[in-house]
Amino acid sequence: MVIPMKEKFDKYWEELSDILAIAAVLDPKLKFAFLEYCYNTLDPATTQLKLAHVRRKMVKLFGAYKRNTSSITTTTSHTSRDIPSGYDGFYSYFSQKTGGSGKSPLDTYLDELVLDLVSFRSMNVLDYWKDNASRFIELSSMTCDVLSIPITTMASESTCSIGSCLLPRNVQVLICARNWFRGFEKIGDEIEFVDEEEEEA
Repeated sequence: MVIPMKEKFDKYWEELSDILAIAAVLDPKLKFAFLEYCYNTLDPATTQLKLAHVRRKMVKLFGAYKRNTSSITTTTSHTSRDIPSGYDGFYSYFSQKTGGSGKSPLDTYLDELVLDLVSFRSMNVLDYWKDNASRFIELSSMTCDVLSIPITTMASESTCSIGSCLLPRNVQVLICARNWFRGFEKIGDEIEFVDEEEEEA
């Protein structure tokens, strides 16, 4: 049983490792520092190659979003950005100055410091990108798409198989363990469990 599980794991990991890595980089508490740590733990000799591979994939993916957004924004005027009255000239000047740095929004994001895991423990990644959507228009759109990809999969036959169903006794054990962890809070009406032997009789 272990060998088929390992084969299935390797298959899914091979197919999803790039998108999982990109999703980790798009978490401002992790970025490439987290990937470097993970890759070093697995195989230090290939770490730099893997990091370069993920960076190339990110740049390519970001390029697709940049093209899609630029084709839309070229048709809209500056007034659609809700620039305050009298600030049009400053906005044009500021846009030229920031746009002349040669850095893409992806590079800007990656160059920023990684957020402290302890200080931002309860931070929601999607909220972060929603709050920073004005700074990283294409990147926030890309992040929402990447993070919405369902990562786990299960074959349909194993979903409906008898082996994957929980027995009533196991449900009772899980509810009991849940109560222990949460301080025995009341979860509703009492549930009456019937032994399997009584059901068969």
